[in-house]
Amino acid sequence: MKDKAALFLADWTVNFIKNKDIVSKKIEKIENGKDGFDLYVRYKDREQYFIIAPSISDMNAIIQRISNNAYFGIVALNSKGNFDTVIKNWQKLINFKFLSIIFVNPFSGLDKKWIVFPHTHHKICDESSLENGLKSMFEMVEPIDEGQLIAKL
Repeated sequence: MKDKAALFLADWTVNFIKNKDIVSKKIEKIENGKDGFDLYVRYKDREQYFIIAPSISDMNAIIQRISNNAYFGIVALNSKGNFDTVIKNWQKLINFKFLSIIFVNPFSGLDKKWIVFPHTHHKICDESSLENGLKSMFEMVEPIDEGQLIAKL
């Protein structure tokens, strides 16, 4: 993770995680680069690893890095390409119990992010309406791709 967009998203993610923890105060440590992941967060009751992928180019490479042994988060820009990649790989993603995918546009005039937990979502959602349901969440945040993000930085 070297480029400007990834560094910006990593900083955004750290701020997001810290803000979510203001009340519960469970974060013990946040690290960059632990075990080859972009961010590592140790909470009092669990560990979570984050992959920062402004543009998800290779979902299989990401899937090979995650397991059911820990919590994992993928942080990606809220772009049509990333959305399509997640839909295309949905059947693989639902196998990971503790995976969340955070779609982000920090500059959106609407919501700034939306989060999906594929394993849980798959259990409670009717498969025939999956894409429409996710699409309505996608549309709550303005789309942005890596080029547009870099232009704003």
